[in-house]
Amino acid sequence: MPLSTLLYDSDSSLVRQAYDPSIMGFMNLAGCGVAAWNAESPYAEEPLIYKDTELPMYDHNLLSLSRKFSGDCIIGHVRGANYFAAGAADVTRSNCHPFRLPGHRLCMAHNGGLADFDSMKFDLLEYIRPEIASKILGTTDSEWVYAVMMSQLDGPDDDLEAGQIADLVLETLKIFREVRHRRGIDTASGVNLFVSDGKSLVATRFTFDFGCYDGVLSASNLIFHSLWYTVGRDYGLYDGLWRMGGSVDDADAIVVASEPLTRDTTTWIEVPEYSMLTVSRGEAGISVDAVDLEI
Repeated sequence: MPLSTLLYDSDSSLVRQAYDPSIMGFMNLAGCGVAAWNAESPYAEEPLIYKDTELPMYDHNLLSLSRKFSGDCIIGHVRGANYFAAGAADVTRSNCHPFRLPGHRLCMAHNGGLADFDSMKFDLLEYIRPEIASKILGTTDSEWVYAVMMSQLDGPDDDLEAGQIADLVLETLKIFREVRHRRGIDTASGVNLFVSDGKSLVATRFTFDFGCYDGVLSASNLIFHSLWYTVGRDYGLYDGLWRMGGSVDDADAIVVASEPLTRDTTTWIEVPEYSMLTVSRGEAGISVDAVDLEI
């Protein structure tokens, strides 16, 4: 699938959600990024990574690239910055998602934010390998989530099954729960994660201590961040409407997004709150499993 199909073409595309989201209700203008895998490209196990602070609707380089590159698996992200949070508001390329360390198979993007993050950093270093901590370049909490996650692996190039990636994500969330408890942090913090190696995908819809607030609030803290998916065979334009076509029974394609990428939402399924979605690909197509997160 060309990157442009998801980024630009559909009527509620990712780029459109940067300035006109349907559900979230606030703009995401602090950077854009894409990771895309193509099995027929050189170094197929490594994704194409594109990140920039240019507003995506004005980024002609991204538009041109997206029309010429097709991906078997794609992670896209538009970043919203909370200007009440020190450091998190920095609009720099190093703060753009998705994150991937050289030599590591897994990429990660994050929708949400960790309250009182600065007070957690020194505790989190206990769980981050020095060689990974030294590669943290930005100021966003999301990069630290990725650093903690990668530090739990036996090796950076581990070829993991979908279930193993799910276990890794769960272990990471438990670490953050422990550090929050240690620091007495009980303010709502969204942790919707998207983690992939190009073959499998794990996504979470999760918030620590939802409904608990302290101090100045942003609109993003007042809602439980959403997560949706649609499965089938052919994502495209049908009778003037963008949607996923084909049967669910023999599905070989899935789109997972913070909100539907199409105005027609009849083929989209909302992931329950406090859930993890695991997607794996086999000879018979894709399998999708949603489980409760008990942390």
